[in-house]
Amino acid sequence: MTLFGIISKGGYVMILIGIALFVGIFIVVERLLYFKKARLDYDAFMKEIKAWLLDGDIGKALESARYYDTPVSRTVMAGLVHFEEGQENVAKAMQSAAKREIKGLESGFGSLATVVAISPMLGFFGTVTGMIKAFMKIQVLGGGVNPSQLAGGIWEALVTTAGGLGVGIIFLIFYNWFVDKVRESALEMEKAGNEMESIVKSMEGKWK
Repeated sequence: MTLFGIISKGGYVMILIGIALFVGIFIVVERLLYFKKARLDYDAFMKEIKAWLLDGDIGKALESARYYDTPVSRTVMAGLVHFEEGQENVAKAMQSAAKREIKGLESGFGSLATVVAISPMLGFFGTVTGMIKAFMKIQVLGGGVNPSQLAGGIWEALVTTAGGLGVGIIFLIFYNWFVDKVRESALEMEKAGNEMESIVKSMEGKWK
């Protein structure tokens, strides 16, 4: 029996699980592309920014941050815009930018979490409907049934359970991985904020 043949045994509930699957795939692909674009060699980037700032050239530092165009670099750029306004303004600007960037990084997480939660529930729903069909068959035939007559309901129960759990497990793995990536970016933004504040404090009144 082909994979499609097995899936078709799950009945209409498998259509709902299939919809959840395609929604999850769409979100995962979109997030993977986003995180790929958001990758940044943090140490090399901050070394470059520090070099320009220590040289007193805020304009070049801004150009570098704008060139990378990642959540971390955009957060640093927000601080650079207010670099000459002092440590407090730089901190506020970077904190505000970091909140916006984290919100962007977490885009789609709610929908993906819904797919993770609802897929096993749909699978168990299919289990119940499948068993209902099996017991209805027993009642209709007055108890005189053989296993082949119950196979349809049992197929539906088992296939939908496996399908729902499979979809839920796959996207739970992706969800947790994305959460870890957001946490890494948030830590880098916090680290960049601390480094920028330190540079501002050490250079107050020294820039060109």
